[in-house]
Amino acid sequence: MSSLFRKYRSFKDQQDGNATIEFVFLFPAFMFLFLTGFESGYYMVRNVMLERAVDVAVRDVRLGNGNVPSFVALKQRICEQAAIIPDCVDSVQIEMQPIAIAPGGTAAVRTAAKCVDKMSNDDPLTGTTYDVGTENEMMMVRVCALSQPLFPSTGIGVGMQMDGEGNYAIVATTAFVNEPGNRVISPDPIAAANAANGPQGNNGFGNGDQDAPGNSLENNGAENDQTPGSNQSLFNGG
Repeated sequence: MSSLFRKYRSFKDQQDGNATIEFVFLFPAFMFLFLTGFESGYYMVRNVMLERAVDVAVRDVRLGNGNVPSFVALKQRICEQAAIIPDCVDSVQIEMQPIAIAPGGTAAVRTAAKCVDKMSNDDPLTGTTYDVGTENEMMMVRVCALSQPLFPSTGIGVGMQMDGEGNYAIVATTAFVNEPGNRVISPDPIAAANAANGPQGNNGFGNGDQDAPGNSLENNGAENDQTPGSNQSLFNGG
């Protein structure tokens, strides 16, 4: 009995493993604070970059002398400036609309920001409002960018409201007044380039020197016939 008591006293007086016990208790807490701080900082960087990108892009809208960039062009301009947002073009949604100056006019823009539904195949333009307004009109531009947290199971990542794919929304809002003059949407440069470089084959009429399937040279040369009778037959069925 005394031997067992001495062994217990010896075990009680030992300090081996104290550092391990402290590490087990403190390491998770320190890692939780570190990951939370890192996630918060990364979120703020994305938010600041999006705010700056929207300001730079909207400046082009304000000073465009009435030529407003198209929906696609404005989105690309924002993504050029906010380079830190992954998959930016497919993750950003733009909302532009005038604000009525009458009492209660701001109620229309107090709704939740419109974000991209990445699980849908619909055109993003069909799910938002892109109205360039008229001269001297107050305008609001709101941009929503979707992004995934780095550590979704720790800290700030747990409390974020996310969609079905685990993305949270970063929203940037700005307002400006349209300059005097007409407001028109500029043609999309990509669509214009595709149209200019599209297929340039035979238009079906020929030039009078080429054979056309099922037609003789005489019929294929009808394009060069400029007599009044031939033109009238095209429109009046004569």
